[in-house]
Amino acid sequence: MLIERKDHTVYVELDGALSSGTVLSIKDRINEFLRQDDKKLIINLSKVDFVDSKGLEFIISIFNRMKKYNGEFVIEYPQLGVQKLMEMARLDEMFQVIKTPEEKTGHWSDFE
Repeated sequence: MLIERKDHTVYVELDGALSSGTVLSIKDRINEFLRQDDKKLIINLSKVDFVDSKGLEFIISIFNRMKKYNGEFVIEYPQLGVQKLMEMARLDEMFQVIKTPEEKTGHWSDFE
């Protein structure tokens, strides 16, 4: 896990699973690092390949903490399976989710 601060923005890059076995240590590290005057928290999920219910609970709790202090919360680049899970849970309606750009397959006119 990478965690760093630039001005009042905290950037976290996670990898592996975000599950009942990993969430507690991740949450503790982030909570210890965050300050009340941090204005934005960005969590990069591009290397996270699995999220369970505890992982979703963790994401919601960190979002609520940022909301409590009027901060902004952003999830960036979740893998497709994680992105779909977040969409089914409607988390993408609660906070900003920056999706990985999809590859272009061409235009119909290319096949004419």
